[in-house]
Amino acid sequence: MSNKLKVSVGVLLVFTLGILAGSLGTKAYMKYRVSHFVQRGHEARAELMLGRLSRDLDMTEVQRTEIGKILSDSHRRLNEISQRCQPEICGIIENDFEMIRERLNDDQKPKFDKFQKRFQQRGRHRMFRPPPPPHN
Repeated sequence: MSNKLKVSVGVLLVFTLGILAGSLGTKAYMKYRVSHFVQRGHEARAELMLGRLSRDLDMTEVQRTEIGKILSDSHRRLNEISQRCQPEICGIIENDFEMIRERLNDDQKPKFDKFQKRFQQRGRHRMFRPPPPPHN
């Protein structure tokens, strides 16, 4: 094997490993950020919005405090609505899954059951669940 070929293969290998490491690192970071955001629910969205508004509008500290109170109140009201509607939302989702399952053949049903289990385990249904209580 010539030296040029060895160097080329080495550079290609390092480049490939760099892409792989970057990709895996980014995936892990994004999974952490999204799970943290989802766990904190409306509160996290309110903080994110306040930060964005503050930065984009160059708000004063007084404005930031007043708007923070508005967003906190919104957070509280959204939680109340979410908790009130939760049983109905869960019922709709369960009904939809059952209607889908009824239309599948016997070969498809076990696959759909696995899909539904993964859906619930991976938290795809979290958007329909109330956020956890605020941690004060």
